[in-house]
Amino acid sequence: MAIRIFIADDHAVFRSGLRALLEKEADFDIVGETGSGAEVLAAVAGNSVDLILLDISMPGISGPKVATEALLQRPGLAVVMLTMHEDEYYLQELLRIGVRGYVLKKSTGTELVQAIRAAYRGDTYVDPAMARHMISNYVGRTKAEIQDPLSLLTLREREVCQFLAYGHTNAEIAEKLFLSDRTVETHRNRVMHKLGLKTRAELVRFAIDNGLLKMD
Repeated sequence: MAIRIFIADDHAVFRSGLRALLEKEADFDIVGETGSGAEVLAAVAGNSVDLILLDISMPGISGPKVATEALLQRPGLAVVMLTMHEDEYYLQELLRIGVRGYVLKKSTGTELVQAIRAAYRGDTYVDPAMARHMISNYVGRTKAEIQDPLSLLTLREREVCQFLAYGHTNAEIAEKLFLSDRTVETHRNRVMHKLGLKTRAELVRFAIDNGLLKMD
């Protein structure tokens, strides 16, 4: 039985190239394509799709949001994310919501085909370049360093964490660190995700426990 694939990318030329590549596989059936997140969700609701090949940067509804909504509709749906972002934060967040494949747009057609088949089987596929990146984060670290939660944060993320714990707003932190509000928000999201924190109160507790916030 062919794998019914729906392609979602806002660049029509890129979609056409993907379609031409995937149609060469006997067990792939391209059932549709779009540049709209809303149309992806409509296709999922119609139950005529086994797997979504989804660009991370979609206009209107972003790729991660589309994936989240699609998986709420159909928890067993296979989603493979296509992206230019070699960013561990994106990867971890997408795997957390249930995406099964993470493939860089610079990867080969063979890797994409492998990702699709793995995701359809229910397995997880991470682009080899990203897998190497994740492993490299731990190479050379001692056990003590890995167990130290502060070692998970970059210097900039520690600064943002500290300012947040002291009660500063994103705008205030941006001004102090000469960053944009959006960059501060990105750092904040990464801090919360890396440390598994849900609320600001938990962040304050973490800062106190790890010496980032002095209570004297």
